[in-house]
Amino acid sequence: MAFEISLAGKIALVTGGARGIGAEICRKMAKAGADIVINYYHSDADRNAAAKLSDELKAAGTKVLLCECDISKEDEVIAMMESVKASFGALDIVVNNAGILMTRTFETMTFAEWRAINGVIMDGSFLVSKYALPMMRTGGSFVMISSNVAINGGGGSPAYPAAKAGLEGLARQIVIEHAANGIRANIIQPAVIDTEMFRQRYPTDEDVANYGRRMPVGRVGTPADIANAAVFLASDEASYICGVTLQVDGGRTYYAKMK
Repeated sequence: MAFEISLAGKIALVTGGARGIGAEICRKMAKAGADIVINYYHSDADRNAAAKLSDELKAAGTKVLLCECDISKEDEVIAMMESVKASFGALDIVVNNAGILMTRTFETMTFAEWRAINGVIMDGSFLVSKYALPMMRTGGSFVMISSNVAINGGGGSPAYPAAKAGLEGLARQIVIEHAANGIRANIIQPAVIDTEMFRQRYPTDEDVANYGRRMPVGRVGTPADIANAAVFLASDEASYICGVTLQVDGGRTYYAKMK
């Protein structure tokens, strides 16, 4: 008999769930049996992507709730959670995935840009976690999508690694306050993943392939690599894993010689 990870009967909220890593996490969690809340930002691109993903998941039998919400705005997060409660009654999984990236240096980054990045990654993850916690059932799981830049710096700006490092601290505080209540939190540190965000800096397939050759595993990661890890950490099979940082990075963090 094959070993299978099941999320049957669970409700999963994924922030930034319309595209990239977030969309693949929605797909993988739905395939494992969860019903899905797709959070996405106020933009035509995200709105269209979310609708398309919702149709895809519903066609496979998944219950889906679409939540257009700027997670950096407290009133919008509260409204989103009220919608989740009305539709599903509770939550079992929260994936804090949403993020934005700008290529800046200390000299060129404005304070407004710093606040925008931290507003989504840090403020947004705090607000989503704060208002999700009262709805989490025993056995609930938070998964924070961080980055290896929290260790090594990089990511195109001072704000991005700072925000991702803060996200990891937020996860550990959830453990301190709520593990005794049966609610876990863990962290995934991706490195180089082939997403729209990555393609802003490495636009062609040749660029991506060349970058991948510098990795110990010889390739750039895919959203599925991160989604598979997220499914495991969110599942009951990981019930004794709590406050851990899982590097899903192809060896980049400690073994790649990157310029």
